[in-house]
Amino acid sequence: MGPMNSRDLQAFMAIAEELSFRRAAERLFIDQSALSRRIQGLEDELGYQLIFRTTREVVLTEAGRVFYEEVAPAMQALARAADVARTAAEGKTGRLRLAYMSFAATEVMPRAVRDFAAQFPGVALELRYLRTQAQKLAISRGDIDAGLMLGPFRNPQFDQVTVASEPLVALIPDAHKLARQSSVTLADLAGEKLILGSPDQWDFFRLLIADQFSAAGLTMRVAHEPSNALGILGLVAGGLGVSLYADSIRRFRPEGVAFKPVKDCTIRLETILCWNRANQSPALRNFISLARAERKRAGTLAKNA
Repeated sequence: MGPMNSRDLQAFMAIAEELSFRRAAERLFIDQSALSRRIQGLEDELGYQLIFRTTREVVLTEAGRVFYEEVAPAMQALARAADVARTAAEGKTGRLRLAYMSFAATEVMPRAVRDFAAQFPGVALELRYLRTQAQKLAISRGDIDAGLMLGPFRNPQFDQVTVASEPLVALIPDAHKLARQSSVTLADLAGEKLILGSPDQWDFFRLLIADQFSAAGLTMRVAHEPSNALGILGLVAGGLGVSLYADSIRRFRPEGVAFKPVKDCTIRLETILCWNRANQSPALRNFISLARAERKRAGTLAKNA
């Protein structure tokens, strides 16, 4: 016996549960003659009668009863499988592997995770801290689905959307003379011991900073190179030097640290969401859509401010 037609099985299940050709036909949105042909085709395929029908009643034969009890769980499982697959196709289940760097950790990443989790609670969101250059490699290898990294970045295999743009601020010890000024210059900072993230972890950011000082004809004096943001804040608060960081760090208000605008610093730090164009993950598409909507909303607010 070859594989049974799923439409014939659906017809049988409807009649077995309704015990009425009329109600079964209405349930399947077909006419009764088409329903009868499906049942006849299934019985011919099986080689025995499933349904006994008179002008007054419809009943299952003994074979029909047994057949229904055996088929019903499989049909229910098939329906569940279709529903589960549909939610996966819509990006409502599965997983999303997202990397982020230090400047995204304070505002961008938490906000994105909160919004995504609220709309797609069935998706397992895996977070991973990686510096910008490492994220690019991880996306290329398929180790992560997307990354929140420093931009700009141009590569024909990748796509991106800018999710944040912010100025740099100087981090000054509270007791330092520069903390009494309303703002500082690059020359002010060049005359001090600088605390910058280590080159192996902050390579992209270090290049941006070096370009700013070089364009101003200044030389940096890097005294300490911690590997993370907490180390930078701790050293500045301890009076061991000054630093430059993204403006969003202000929200943490660490003790012993003053934040000052840098008048002649022209760059803005761009945080981008980046992904491989070939990645067709539905969950990723939903995450990208939310990021674009948030960026559009932020742009509208800025125009109206």
